[in-house]
Amino acid sequence: MQKKGLNNILILGAIAIFGIIVLQLYWLAMTWKIKNHEFYERVNISLRIVAEKMADKTDVVLPKKDLIKQLSSNAFLVNYNDVIQPDILEDLLIQELDRVVPNFTFEYAVYDCHNNDLKFGNCCMEDGKDKEKLFKKLPDDDKYTYYFIVRFPDKNLFLLYNLKLFVLLGLFAIIVVFAYLYAIKSIYRQRKLSELQKDFVDNMTHEFKTPLTSIKLASEVIGNNEKVNSDPRLKKYSSIITQQSEKLTSHIERLLDLIRSDEKFKLKLEKMNLVDTVKNVISGMEHSLNHQNVELKFTYPKEDIMIEADKYHFSNVLYNIIENAAKYNTNDDKKIRVNISEENDKYNLSIKDNGIGIANENLNNIFKKFFRVQSGDVHDVKGFGLGLYYVKNIINLHNWSILVKSKEKKGTIFTIIINKTI
Repeated sequence: MQKKGLNNILILGAIAIFGIIVLQLYWLAMTWKIKNHEFYERVNISLRIVAEKMADKTDVVLPKKDLIKQLSSNAFLVNYNDVIQPDILEDLLIQELDRVVPNFTFEYAVYDCHNNDLKFGNCCMEDGKDKEKLFKKLPDDDKYTYYFIVRFPDKNLFLLYNLKLFVLLGLFAIIVVFAYLYAIKSIYRQRKLSELQKDFVDNMTHEFKTPLTSIKLASEVIGNNEKVNSDPRLKKYSSIITQQSEKLTSHIERLLDLIRSDEKFKLKLEKMNLVDTVKNVISGMEHSLNHQNVELKFTYPKEDIMIEADKYHFSNVLYNIIENAAKYNTNDDKKIRVNISEENDKYNLSIKDNGIGIANENLNNIFKKFFRVQSGDVHDVKGFGLGLYYVKNIINLHNWSILVKSKEKKGTIFTIIINKTI
């Protein structure tokens, strides 16, 4: 992924997460405000009913204004205007408050005008038992002569419980933020490692290509020497040096292609004969295959098969698959069968071997970058784990597909499905 594109994605992600968090905080604040107001309304109605019922029993006329006053966020004063009987008050408070705010803890106090002080009643808990008073002092008000005060010490906890869904969403958002930050850190670290790897390979291949070019030029000069050409043994050695230097140069170019396969590049599509291209690849590998005692047979239709592809990269794809078929084979009679067949609007190019095969649990991973099967004889074969990753990328760029079938100790079949475009 390009650095600019990655940065844009990270910025958009950060903006989206920030927006979600701000929106959640806003809704949490608004919901808290609504719940707080709802709580006030419930308590106000309940305390008004308590005062009215007490007044009915004692024929007391309640004040028409300022009957209920909110002293703090969780404390309310009720101006009764007459002597208050604590026992009746407690019964009515428990009855009415439990109806509008079920299972809620509250404490109350009655103002004693003779002592000019508040006299505590009980602290009524949700389990119906009287407990020790939660507070030693309640707020008072010297404007009134007869009144009682009710306080809800667990009000905030009650509201938080009603907002538990929003609280859970907030915690989830925090987890998402930390996960996002960790993902950013991992992405940048991976990108840095990828850049270091690419720089290393680029430098390494450059250092290799420079002496190889010199070797190739020197071998060509030696090969053109009359004395060398007149000596069959020297001529053979000179030819070997030239061939091997060209082979090593080809390997380096292929390695560069494998590393560059991470980058987006355009294919140089051209019309080509599929059969001739496969023949050329096989011909170029003939010496190596003979050295490994591999028997390769190629079967194909008699008519020409024209396709549109990038000849260079397509040849590398075939080279990789055939090379793997030869390497991952421990049989004395190594066999590779290459076949081209036609099916409806597609051509099927299959490469079959009788090698060690691939376990089912590894089939889904063989096209992943740097993946190598680390079991059995496969562990003894050297490689970077990039060949099939490159193959898959090139196949995808051509809008083709590739299928793999394999059985352990039986062999593997790679089938490239090529679309007819000509």
